[in-house]
Amino acid sequence: MISFNDLVEKLLHQPGFFEALKANPVKALKANGFKPTPPVIAALKALDYDAIQNVVIACDPAVGPIC
Repeated sequence: MISFNDLVEKLLHQPGFFEALKANPVKALKANGFKPTPPVIAALKALDYDAIQNVVIACDPAVGPIC
């Protein structure tokens, strides 16, 4: 099982997880101890990862791209 909070924490604190999730959500989730469910996989595949990075940068330009 995966919660949104768990996913966000991993994105914020594990370098490379964002890029891994973008490249292959199933593999990234499994490699980090999460059980990917079909709805979560579909949602992650539908995300606009570039838009997410733009929001992060807009909120804190010093941060740059997510780890």
